Amino acid sequence: MSNRAPIRKSLLRRITWFGGDRRLVGFSGLLLMGVGVTMFFSYGFFFGIPIIVPLVTFAGILWVAQEANSSDAWMVDVVLRQFKYRKYYSAKPDIGTQHPEIRDFN
Repeated sequence: MSNRAPIRKSLLRRITWFGGDRRLVGFSGLLLMGVGVTMFFSYGFFFGIPIIVPLVTFAGILWVAQEANSSDAWMVDVVLRQFKYRKYYSAKPDIGTQHPEIRDFN
């Protein structure tokens, strides 16, 4: 008998919407719905612009999110962490120089 606990893949799998990261897809969908409503109030149904432009943009963002999720499910988290630590880890630090004093760690 083994003392190891079984690891279930379903508990480690990331939650996705339409195959992309749920934060990226949800935020872009909400933002583009707002853009569509704003365009509707300014243009009306002028050639379907308030419907077509947000849908095409959302389809492009959804495709990027699906590709990012298929290559690495944690890619959005890695990019967000890179933005958080950008000031601390400079691109090409010189040997012997002082690191900047940044106190933004949680």
